[in-house]
Amino acid sequence: MKHVRIAALAATMLALGSTAASAQQIKHAWWETKGVLGPTVQVPGDISLDQNGKSAPVFNAGQVVIGFEGISQYDAAAFGRNFIPPDTNGAAGRTQYMSTTNGAYAVFDKATGTRTMLSQDNAWWTAHGGQATGGDTRVMYNADASRWVMVAFGANAKDLQIAVSDTDNALGGWKTTVFEGYAGLGFGATADYPTLALDKNAVYIGTNNFAPASAGGSNSFRGTTLNVIPLDSLFNAGAPTIAGIKQFVTPYNPGAGQVEDRGFAIQGVNSSTAGTTGRVVSASLFEYDSITYTVNGLSTSSATGATRGAVDYLGEAGFVTAGPGRQPSPIAANQRIIDTNDERISSSVYEVNGKIYMLHTVNSLLDAQDEARTRIVVIDSASGNILSTTEIGAAGYDYYMGSLAVNQAGQVMVGYNRSGLDPATGKIGFYARAYKTLADGTLVETLGETLLKESLTNDYHNGSLDGQAAVGRQRWGDYSQVSVDPTQYDGFWVIGEFAREPNNAANGHPGGTGGTRWGTWIANVRAGAVPEPATWAMMLMGFGFVGAGMRRARSVKVSYA
Repeated sequence: MKHVRIAALAATMLALGSTAASAQQIKHAWWETKGVLGPTVQVPGDISLDQNGKSAPVFNAGQVVIGFEGISQYDAAAFGRNFIPPDTNGAAGRTQYMSTTNGAYAVFDKATGTRTMLSQDNAWWTAHGGQATGGDTRVMYNADASRWVMVAFGANAKDLQIAVSDTDNALGGWKTTVFEGYAGLGFGATADYPTLALDKNAVYIGTNNFAPASAGGSNSFRGTTLNVIPLDSLFNAGAPTIAGIKQFVTPYNPGAGQVEDRGFAIQGVNSSTAGTTGRVVSASLFEYDSITYTVNGLSTSSATGATRGAVDYLGEAGFVTAGPGRQPSPIAANQRIIDTNDERISSSVYEVNGKIYMLHTVNSLLDAQDEARTRIVVIDSASGNILSTTEIGAAGYDYYMGSLAVNQAGQVMVGYNRSGLDPATGKIGFYARAYKTLADGTLVETLGETLLKESLTNDYHNGSLDGQAAVGRQRWGDYSQVSVDPTQYDGFWVIGEFAREPNNAANGHPGGTGGTRWGTWIANVRAGAVPEPATWAMMLMGFGFVGAGMRRARSVKVSYA
């Protein structure tokens, strides 16, 4: 969803009025709620499963140990679940990789890339005691508990459901629970864009809340909720519960003088440090900046007494919202239509060794180019200062839909999309880079830009006929994901979107309506810089995230990659 996008597809204008405190204005003139899976695309010819075979796996290509195709839109459409965007997500366990999209879920063997399970998302949830889902699924693997955790919409989009695996086998049993993520106005309300994070105390699920306008018409933004659920309630001997939950609701009600800025697309910080404090990082709702705050008074058994700390602005280097991404389409109208999302922090945030790592997509004012850049920000946990800012970008290209993960040695893996107008190099590609962290928080590249998967077309436009101008907004993402491999000292798994071939008879899809379709790509990539031997044992003990309090940022160091 675009920023807390308040006007579904229709660019409805919204300005905040003056309040007793100040005159605040949301920095975007229009927002969009995807609601229940958002715009659907009916493709009559997409009737057969893709068999995970359109793009051959890649084995042992340098630091890319293995890469293989994940779920495609053709797979989801065969289940009658044909949606844009895929909401690409996934996580690595000890022997399996689990992938989720809008419409279908899959499990793969990590060693071979063999797909061992493909299921319609609704069927998966109901088979495990849950409800039919409206999508927006995220999944993580908790190495400490050797369990998988998943969150998605319930049958009613104001509800969220959580699934927890019985063991570390994603093909085994799961148990589920459903709760009201947004107590809005009945069935039309939406607990949108649910995020997912875990630390030693709790699981954190943030939502952007939408509800029908009082006079009818499109949904309107009503604020955010941060759901904090104790780990003991999820990882108990029976089914997961939400016992001890604390819901921090930040209403958006300018008419009543509400001007509090708790951000949007709230990301809890993944951490393995024990303590009573959790952390949140988010893009600001009102400023071109990012914010942080703490969640205090936590334990593994209860969050009911938790409180939120004050909001601190990071003081990021200047940026504005990035425009659409470019591609070398032969049709001029399609050369800049790829939605790069916005500056929300759309993927997981990690805290390791006293440093917090986040990234987002920006139109950076540092290089004065009208191009999307992937910006990595490293924050000192104790002081709240920005330690370093690294922007991934190059003239003539857009870099977007990024994600990262960090291991115990401070190695950072980043996955992202890149595209441009150059016919030879501009197709939408899914790439990875890796960095090591110096003591002062500076990132040093250890693996240069590595192409993992190039799109099969130079003219992505979903939901419209091949060879014609795009119809509708070309949703991309809405996120990618990187996870630490719990069995490799420097191993990471990345998943992102690429563009499949046009849906027509010439490409093996008889009866297809034309236009291209999304695919997902999964790869195991090693970071390259070898940690000191003393750190190997720590990393093999399982994936960790780290933590400490955050306060206002006061300095920015900028580097370019």
